[in-house]
Parts: sequence; C-alpha cells; structure tokens
Amino acid sequence: MEPERGLLRVRRHDAVVALTGEVDLTTSDLLRSELALARASGDGDVVVDFTGLTFIGSSGLHVLIETAEALGERRLVLLGGGWAAYVVNLLGLTLKFPNIVVEQ
Repeated sequence: MEPERGLLRVRRHDAVVALTGEVDLTTSDLLRSELALARASGDGDVVVDFTGLTFIGSSGLHVLIETAEALGERRLVLLGGGWAAYVVNLLGLTLKFPNIVVEQ
C-alpha cells in the first residue's frame, strides 16, 4: 500500500531510521526529531534507510545537513539509493559533508 501524498512514516530502532513516503516542509520536523533521537542513542553511525522514500524536498535535505553537522566525525549513512540518494549525489552533499555516505 502506497502512503498518502505528504505522509511520512518513520520507524526508528536506536540509530537506524527507516523512512516511507515523502519528506517535505510538512514532514521535515518529524524527520528532524527522529534523527536527533537516533544521534543521541549512541556514538556510532546514524543510518537512514531511504528504501521506502518517494520524495525528499529541500527542507528534508536541510535536516540531513543539520544532522551531518551535528554528528561531527560520526557518519550519516544513507541506505537504499533511489530518488533521495540521487538528489544527495546530484547536489554534491557527500563532497561538502564527507561524513554523509550513500550506500546502495
């Protein structure tokens, strides 16, 4: 079943956050709070599973950048490829923020 447009479902287990749906202006605060909890859950990588993500807008990308900056030397690992990974690579975020890693 496809999520409704504008809907974001988040499942978090420790430092792993799985996303289904869309990250836009209306859902980016949910992503921000879940990633903050993931950051606080340990001192290793924070992993975001993009497998079920169908859209990420500029507000969602801004949350990823904020998270990468807050992580310092820790990595923000983006899994699953797809649309979100394409946008992250297109904008060169992995070059500007070396702790952002895209894994297929």
